[in-house]
Amino acid sequence: MLREAKIEEAFERKYPEQVVLVTSCPPGGKPNVMAVGWAMIASSEPWMFALGIDEGSYTYSIIRGTSEFVVAYPSENMAQHVLFAGTHSGRDTDKFAATGLAVQKASDVSAPLLADAVANFECRLVAEYRPGDCPIIVGKIIAAHVNNDPHLKRLYTVAKGYKLSGVRLL
Repeated sequence: MLREAKIEEAFERKYPEQVVLVTSCPPGGKPNVMAVGWAMIASSEPWMFALGIDEGSYTYSIIRGTSEFVVAYPSENMAQHVLFAGTHSGRDTDKFAATGLAVQKASDVSAPLLADAVANFECRLVAEYRPGDCPIIVGKIIAAHVNNDPHLKRLYTVAKGYKLSGVRLL
């Protein structure tokens, strides 16, 4: 039986959900990584991602300036890295130095790949939409990479009140 509820209460019931890590790199600067829960495939011809990224975030400003980024699907052993990336700003913290995330050079963009992720997708920004308070950026996938370990499992998050409060593996 259903009952009417506040939107926020209903959203808390949808977890666990996917989480991705988005890497970016400003010209001449240090790379950054951000946890993003609002991510989806937006097209298969050509392949594209759509990401909801807060306009005030450091990652958003880098992507707007460079028109490129990487979407990485974290593995279960990256849980604490995802939590850190989602609770600290790259404006104030070098998240790669703080977490020790392993990186690899990307093929076509300046943002790094995450070596321990199950998959990485290099993207070029093709569009931005503003349906409400959170911009949606759309990136065309220009290169894809998978982890050599086929046994790695993807990580999903459990969140409350739009803030990452913990992680759970499925």
